[in-house]
Amino acid sequence: MAEHVIIGNGVAGIKAAETIREDDGDCKITMVEDEVYPFYYRPQLPRFVSGEIDEGRLWGKKKGFYEKNNITLHLGKKVTRINSDRNEIILEDETTINYDSLLIAAGGSIKKRRYPGSELNGDIVELKTIDDAKNIREKIKSAKSAVVIGEDFLTLSLTDALHSSGLEVTYLMPGDRLWPEIMDKDASSILELKLKEKGIKIKHKTDIKELVIKNKTVQGVITTNDELINCQILGIVDKLQPNMGFLNGSGVNTGNGILVNDKMLTNVDNIYAAGDVAQLLTTIHNEIPKINIRWLKAWKQGQVAGSNMTGNEAEYDDIACISSTQICGIDLISIGVSNPLDEGYKIMRGDYPHPEIDVYKKLVLKNGTVVGALFVGNVLEAREIVKVIKNKMDYSEIDETLLKQMFDLNYRISPFHGFLCPVCKLDLPISPDAKVGDKITCPACGIELKITERMLK
Repeated sequence: MAEHVIIGNGVAGIKAAETIREDDGDCKITMVEDEVYPFYYRPQLPRFVSGEIDEGRLWGKKKGFYEKNNITLHLGKKVTRINSDRNEIILEDETTINYDSLLIAAGGSIKKRRYPGSELNGDIVELKTIDDAKNIREKIKSAKSAVVIGEDFLTLSLTDALHSSGLEVTYLMPGDRLWPEIMDKDASSILELKLKEKGIKIKHKTDIKELVIKNKTVQGVITTNDELINCQILGIVDKLQPNMGFLNGSGVNTGNGILVNDKMLTNVDNIYAAGDVAQLLTTIHNEIPKINIRWLKAWKQGQVAGSNMTGNEAEYDDIACISSTQICGIDLISIGVSNPLDEGYKIMRGDYPHPEIDVYKKLVLKNGTVVGALFVGNVLEAREIVKVIKNKMDYSEIDETLLKQMFDLNYRISPFHGFLCPVCKLDLPISPDAKVGDKITCPACGIELKITERMLK
């Protein structure tokens, strides 16, 4: 009987476990997780912080799921090393677990920014885990304002949570735009405008000079522009770093993350990696970040890894690498090379940006072929553009109706939109028996939705 071990109980790990069990009803599955909770939906944490949903809505899998699927679950356990020559992992308490195949889906941790006074970690928050969310919920009870610093989706997620909780939020942006890895200045300006309309203050090219501390608590910050901003909550967010310190001496090759091929296999023939910790060896274009962390991507990588661990030949398609999220109700999707850094690319964006329209859409071409796209505020055509990029279509081959719907502001809406989850952008299947008003839950991110008439078209 095969023994499969999974380090991590997040979306990549849980999807791998489901896939393994579907393929092999008799094998042994063991999961090790350093948090003390069963699988929960991280994309729902901002809604939990703001009180929009209760804790019960966070749980993606309750303990009964593991029992039903004969999965041995070790919660609150840390892996300290891997002996690949002996096919074993060692936990912090020196427990040894043997495996025939191993999946590393240990996720990532937020890198810490340091400022004078930031050793008072109790007053500095981040939003990565359910414990982080519970900590913030407690702190907002006695807070009126918050300052958040950072640039990518983790910062945006924290900003969303604090703002939705009723706090006055000031967003300090070290650079000149939001999420610079995927967004150009015009796209960032559209998103910034939407955030400002909701009451969020944004300050460009601004960092923290020092913290203002009184009675051992944060009272505010002094910026690099020598401005004093009062706050009772301070969110400091940096890049997400893969959790892979336990790999020292394992023989597993790493770079910015654990190096894997399109089967999610490392250089060791029975060790796989997926999700935030995985770094694909190659991408179709160098401008696509090799570690491109999003929930849906981890879900799909876990599925591929789990399938291959049981002897299949599944491959992960990174040609149309997708980052997707929803911030303060604003949809955002980046596909492929959305913000090229090198020359040789052509940008198609029709009537965008438009001073009266808070929507932004663009296609990125190289030698006439569509290699990337970006959608802000309206993502109706994203599913069709994913197909275009995956099929390596020339711009001239794209359906004219699709292009008009994207770029002509006066063109009518056509039936190209399909139905994507508003949070993670998974292409959601709708049952033929579904009726208006029925509820469905996205299997990837956990958001609960009501079926509308448009979804059934």
